[in-house]
Amino acid sequence: MTFKKKISLMLVAADILIIVMVVLIKSNVSVNSVDKKSTVAAGNVLVKSDDALDTYKDTEIEEYITEKKEEEAKVQAEAEQQAAQELVDQTNQMAATVAIDANTNNTPSAPIPDTAYSDVASYAVQFVGNPYVAGGTSLTNGADCSGFVMSVYANFGVSLPRTAPAQASVGTSVPVDQIQAGDIVSYGYNGNVSHSALYIGNNTIVHASTPSLGIRTDSMYIMPIVSVRRVS
Repeated sequence: MTFKKKISLMLVAADILIIVMVVLIKSNVSVNSVDKKSTVAAGNVLVKSDDALDTYKDTEIEEYITEKKEEEAKVQAEAEQQAAQELVDQTNQMAATVAIDANTNNTPSAPIPDTAYSDVASYAVQFVGNPYVAGGTSLTNGADCSGFVMSVYANFGVSLPRTAPAQASVGTSVPVDQIQAGDIVSYGYNGNVSHSALYIGNNTIVHASTPSLGIRTDSMYIMPIVSVRRVS
């Protein structure tokens, strides 16, 4: 039992005693009547006291809830203020870093795309749009895949084998991650070469594709890569 509640009950008892004494002094009625009236009065006081205690409880609960809400609102406001300050600090730090980089010429540069084609690649892309002809070797009138690669290199005085499997063994082998413009890319399945193309940079090849598509550029990953050869 709380201290406040004990005090309230003591006050109730005191009120009852006072009422009884007043009734006995001022009243000339019989003892039975006094007892009855006193009992009723005491009961009324108790009821009023209970109501007062209930009111006190409700008030106390409401005050507790209000205090909790105020505390939560205060904590949330402080958290939001701290987050806002951290954001400002981060922004200022980034701005300072950019300023330092600008003043010292250390601003990071974007990666340079691999667009520096070799002379072979630059020459080969001129024939994009020309027809594919099975067994052909003409860069203008039509060529198949190996005929196209062979004729492009012939323009630079380099003699290459006629077929795609044979072209997969010329020059030197190059890892795919070190490929350069002008390298020969050989494709096939299960290690059997069936197609030749020329790498032109940016993960792109130029090749005599099919009768319906002709000479065109495509992603270097259109088929499984068997080998990459660099003609020396």
